[in-house]
Amino acid sequence: MNPACQKIKSFRTPFGYFRSFYLQSAVSLFGFSLTASLVSAQVNMPAGRQDSDRINKEKEFARGEQLFNEAKFGGNGRTCVTCHTEQTGTLSPAQIATRSPKDPIFQHDGADLMGGNTFSRLRSTATFLVEIPLPENVQIVGSSSRSVLVRRGVPTVDNVPALDPVLMWDGREPSLEEQALSAWLNHSQITKVPSVSDLQAVAAYERTQFNREKLQKFATQGTPLQLPTGRTESEKRGRIWLTDDNPLNGNPPRGRCVHCHSGPMLNQFSPGAVALGFPAKLGARFFSAFVSEFNDAGQTPFTFRFTATDGTTTDLTSPDAGRALITGDPKDFNFFKTPTIWGSKDTPPYFHDNSAATLEDLMNHYQKYFRAVFGTNPDAMSDQDKADIIAYLKLL
Repeated sequence: MNPACQKIKSFRTPFGYFRSFYLQSAVSLFGFSLTASLVSAQVNMPAGRQDSDRINKEKEFARGEQLFNEAKFGGNGRTCVTCHTEQTGTLSPAQIATRSPKDPIFQHDGADLMGGNTFSRLRSTATFLVEIPLPENVQIVGSSSRSVLVRRGVPTVDNVPALDPVLMWDGREPSLEEQALSAWLNHSQITKVPSVSDLQAVAAYERTQFNREKLQKFATQGTPLQLPTGRTESEKRGRIWLTDDNPLNGNPPRGRCVHCHSGPMLNQFSPGAVALGFPAKLGARFFSAFVSEFNDAGQTPFTFRFTATDGTTTDLTSPDAGRALITGDPKDFNFFKTPTIWGSKDTPPYFHDNSAATLEDLMNHYQKYFRAVFGTNPDAMSDQDKADIIAYLKLL
């Protein structure tokens, strides 16, 4: 089997924001920018070069796979596959429950307190402590700290590296190469800096990970994606929530999921959402689904003070301010990346804090969200609507 067609073993981690001496050292040592994106594509070339190109790609795949599964670089024993499991490309409490107490996952940022020796949070929510440096214009009220620790889950690697340029829940990493280096340094605590070719190989390997053949064909051949029509009446009703067929200027309740889950990968604002005045242009990738607002994960809230260029301040409270911790813009407060919902039934848990363990939990959240936004009228999203959407999500 062509390696690119295999269901691969997983990758990356969202652990630890990285803009430190180590990255600067890696760039200076190896004299190259990590931000170049290596995009999988079919390239026309002379026939005589095709076999050589195929062999080189297979070698790179094999090397990237080894780095993904085994590379330690003198660190704490964690590798990419420690957290990006073969089954889902991410990590759930059920998967953690099967691990030995000596598994390298039980240490460092997996502990209840950074570097501690108890792991109740990790076992119950599969979240890790992520340290985010604060933008210059942001401070935590009542603290002199220039960073904040937030609890985040592991974004799935399935389908993402080849199809989504926005990396991490807050979009902070500009490329797969830099993300891999950040994760190895901050999560695996490596002591030897990987080479440029190491980073390129593991990134290339990550781009081969899919849980749907149609997504692989879209990434490698450009084959258009089509929404399933649905077979049962429930599936057909669920489909309506993901179509933009109606003019959405005060649109009826149906179709709301498509506001944020539009475009080929079902992860962009729709034309209808823009018509409704969503606070970003078409194709925007960050929005609030009230995950931090509801804080069902029970995280400790912080009050963040944003200082504008004219000196005025805005205080906002949240357990995790999301994109605003990267941009310093209070308009991005509690905004997180909108993920694709293709293949999502196989990549639980959901949201940046893993607060939805199942599709049912996911839709319970959105029922609460829609009723908070549109009022308590059951038509905002009924129990039947939830069942219909779940039935349709299972087709994607």
